[in-house]
Amino acid sequence: MLFKCWTCWLSLGCIIFLLTGCWDRIEIDQRGFVVGVAIDYNENSSKHRYKGTYQIVVPSGLKKSSQGQSGTGSPGKAYFNLSTSENSMPAISAKMATRTSRSPYFEHLKIIVISSEVAKDDTRFANVLDFFLRNSEMRRGVQILITEGKAADILDIQANNETTPIDYITSIAKNDRKTNYMLPQSRIGDVHEYLVKHESFAIQTIHMEDEGITLTGSAIFDGRSKKMIGFLTGEETQGLNFITEKVKGGTIDAKVKGHSIGFQVERAKSKISMHQLSPTKFQFNINLVTEGTLDKSIAGYDPTDSEAIQTLEKSIEDSIQSNTHKTIKKLQQTYKKDALGLGAYLFQNHYKIWKPIAEDWEEGLHLFTQSEINVRTEVIIRRIGNIIQTTKE
Repeated sequence: MLFKCWTCWLSLGCIIFLLTGCWDRIEIDQRGFVVGVAIDYNENSSKHRYKGTYQIVVPSGLKKSSQGQSGTGSPGKAYFNLSTSENSMPAISAKMATRTSRSPYFEHLKIIVISSEVAKDDTRFANVLDFFLRNSEMRRGVQILITEGKAADILDIQANNETTPIDYITSIAKNDRKTNYMLPQSRIGDVHEYLVKHESFAIQTIHMEDEGITLTGSAIFDGRSKKMIGFLTGEETQGLNFITEKVKGGTIDAKVKGHSIGFQVERAKSKISMHQLSPTKFQFNINLVTEGTLDKSIAGYDPTDSEAIQTLEKSIEDSIQSNTHKTIKKLQQTYKKDALGLGAYLFQNHYKIWKPIAEDWEEGLHLFTQSEINVRTEVIIRRIGNIIQTTKE
């Protein structure tokens, strides 16, 4: 009898243990799938500092869109934007839950857009990211973008050929194989590493332009204060991409005899070497090698001629060198921050030299701004395209 009693209790315990697997289950139709977040300062009230805007997808609208209806049209709407104001990101998320029938769910979050006004303020940028880094629903592949205007406006753009504005932006951000005027995607996990290491860094930017958007340029952040200090133009960002070996493709424009030519980049390599001229004086030599295809030549110009090809390569080398010098000048003289990664190069390759000067690299003696940085470029035209001249096959 006693054995039967123990058997019943043991069976009951096993059943209870196995049934606890779904204790936190939430039905899919009860979740509000947040795919985009925009963060601005609240200009209408001093009581609540931040304005958060969430883009939440409507699953039934996605189905109708895939059947040919517009993603933004009213009957088959694939998303909606919801805004609220509070003093912190957790408070915004909690308040948002009181305004929508489906609680915000971040596991499908793709993009966080932060206005430059928030990013420029002391510690605000790191404080905002802290919520997203700490949240268990968040992935480290979420993309961060900085915008010069209102971040909420970015979530309202026309989603050409895509279901939602966030899908549209995500598609453009992946086009770094077609252009080198924008940075590769800035993942929140990578940004977190920069913040932890106190290294200055660059983040992809987004701007409204001609009733659309462009991701040309980049935003520079101070690794110590964790705040944004300025922007780089598209040309300067191209120079930064070449130095940091982040060029995956794109074209380079150059001039030959007053005419413009185009060069399609296929491969680009960067190699850095350092000579210590004195205990506080460094010389960096950056060797850039780029290979690719002639994308546009000049009518009547024969690129099969060895002298002509050397002229074309020289003009492209001059164009790359000009943009890298613009980048170096702005980072050394204007921002005084090492987004080139030269401090990280010293840390990884010359740690004994780096250790005593680490505190004086960007601050103190400002050794980065005093360093001599030389760039040598080499361009190799591997192919000239499908024709020899415009008037000749």
